[in-house]
Amino acid sequence: MKSFSQKFLSLIFVFFSFRFLFASSVSDEILLKVKEAGELQNVFLNDQKVELSLLPNSELSKLAVSHWDNSENPRLTTEKLFYLKKSSLNDNISDLNIEKVSKIIRSISTMKGTEYYSNRHKKWETLYHDAYLIKSPDEKNKVSDDTEGSADGKILYCMQDDNSFGKCYYSLNYKERKNEVSVCFDNFEPLKFGFITAAKAHNVKINLVVVDEGDYFLVYLIVQAYYPRISVLEDKMIDSFNARVDSIYKWFVVQMGR
Repeated sequence: MKSFSQKFLSLIFVFFSFRFLFASSVSDEILLKVKEAGELQNVFLNDQKVELSLLPNSELSKLAVSHWDNSENPRLTTEKLFYLKKSSLNDNISDLNIEKVSKIIRSISTMKGTEYYSNRHKKWETLYHDAYLIKSPDEKNKVSDDTEGSADGKILYCMQDDNSFGKCYYSLNYKERKNEVSVCFDNFEPLKFGFITAAKAHNVKINLVVVDEGDYFLVYLIVQAYYPRISVLEDKMIDSFNARVDSIYKWFVVQMGR
């Protein structure tokens, strides 16, 4: 039989193992705030010091913020953290796992018809009039969504017919772990407002990271963009990318609830 001290030590071990297993990847302070508000956001412009206080302490989150490798620093950095309770999506939360998340963020065709709120026009508009994977940067013919198996290490390519920028082409770099999955959207062709080049190739990076925290998901989005310092263009870019963060999250929530 175990002595009292041995039983006590065993209980302590189980308690701390449980705490470690289900510990949140953000601080207690941030978790409390995002749980109450549903979302938290920081926006950094031009020469402002970028301090990413919402970044989850996870492998793929840290990797997501390292994708920017341009010689110029981004003029816009937007980070946003969302708290998504699984029971708000589905009564059977066992189905709401990283495997499902992985398939959803590779289902690019389902982004077609996603809406966003236009601050300029003060109304809801369609963000992506069309969206699908393409074979490669050189062969832009449409291919089916690639949702089989793990997303880890996959590099895909897509076209999004954007309401503001027209046809946009991105490479999609995926990573997947046991309790998290991520994707980085990197424009391999310039984004344009009509005849104006809003961002050169590889000057826009949109990272999405989803961390499974047991009863809820933490969804972290970070947008980094470099564009010409033209006041009118800058205002449009800020509005456009901030709206896209919310729209991508909205799309993700809708798909997860199906």
